[in-house]
Amino acid sequence: MLRRVPQPVDVALSRSQAQLTIEWEDGAVSRLPIAYLRGWCPCAACQGHGTVVQYHEAPDDLGIELMAEAGAYALHLRFSDGHDSGIYTWTWLRQIAPDSPPKGLKNGRFVGGRFEEP
Repeated sequence: MLRRVPQPVDVALSRSQAQLTIEWEDGAVSRLPIAYLRGWCPCAACQGHGTVVQYHEAPDDLGIELMAEAGAYALHLRFSDGHDSGIYTWTWLRQIAPDSPPKGLKNGRFVGGRFEEP
């Protein structure tokens, strides 16, 4: 049985704080720095076509130029470095959120959906 991921009730981009804040229906609040989001881009150009998703360091001065919903399941983000091919599903955003286990910003990799420290 698949576990249902809570859905967002509010998504806010703060350019001055360089972060995306997501409030979830279960009351959790995820604060995701923009550079951190770019580092966890799930697209095939960044990650390849395997089952491993690796964190890639990104410049701290990145911004988000465009944010749009992708259906009812994800966000499409265009970063100030021009990169825009990642689709960030609600499941993925919740998985990489600092408030999700393991707590804190993650900089390792996910292998088959399980996080591994570097």
